[in-house]
Amino acid sequence: MDIRFKSAPGSYGDKEVLLHFFEEEVRDDAPLILLLHGVHGCASAAEGNKYGYLARSLAQKGYSVCATESSRSRRDRETFGDDRVAWAVAAFQGKTFAMEVADACSALAAAAEEHPGRRVVLWGFSLGGILSVLLAGGETGNFVRQTGMEPVSLPAADMLVISGSGDRIRPEAAAALALPVLNSLGSSEVIHLAASKVSLSCALFFYGGCDGTFDEESSRRILRSLRLEEGDKAFHILPGVDHSFRMLDGAPSLEPLEQMLAITTATLERFRRTAAPEDRQEV
Repeated sequence: MDIRFKSAPGSYGDKEVLLHFFEEEVRDDAPLILLLHGVHGCASAAEGNKYGYLARSLAQKGYSVCATESSRSRRDRETFGDDRVAWAVAAFQGKTFAMEVADACSALAAAAEEHPGRRVVLWGFSLGGILSVLLAGGETGNFVRQTGMEPVSLPAADMLVISGSGDRIRPEAAAALALPVLNSLGSSEVIHLAASKVSLSCALFFYGGCDGTFDEESSRRILRSLRLEEGDKAFHILPGVDHSFRMLDGAPSLEPLEQMLAITTATLERFRRTAAPEDRQEV
């Protein structure tokens, strides 16, 4: 398998957005799948990395896949062990949600430049799912300008895959809102505005039945805002699965990822189209 690395301009810290491209006998009509991680997340080709695992699996099925990692002040996540709060503060202190949006735009622009003309599928986890909706709905320009960067021309998304995203965090998880990036989220109205403006072939939502961050209704509200025919959007609940899709019934498992991969690839084949999108949007 060919795994290539590229960096794009970032908004914060080291000023780099990292892109890992995974490819193996890519079909001519296969879309570019862009993976966007959750808040304070890490994406790489390293063994055991969730996004690397998804990217390899999709590439083996003939898709072109790019796993993205946003800008931060340090990238040694392993130094902090299980202390997620210490990691978030050390690597992202002072980073805003607007900067995450700018990074996502930069990642999409750079990935599309590598694969001009390919349809684009955005697959985002948690905060990455929110970013995916904003990208697809063209509601990123105001955020990008807040960072001092200029909006860029982006390809239109053809499909959304959203895993573990919602418009409101559970009250019992609200302490996380004090952490970098999350402390500047603002109103959820822009998420629904963006969702109402998307033009897609289809959308998939995945929700873990044991998600401790968002409740089911907060995820379904975003899905309802998408102006798609009911047959073109679907909501899948994965029983016993946690917010990160790493655990099943309290034990580490790859089954949640495999379930999402099976449903996503089946849907991709169902909505397979040979025509590439021509429209590009200023966002």
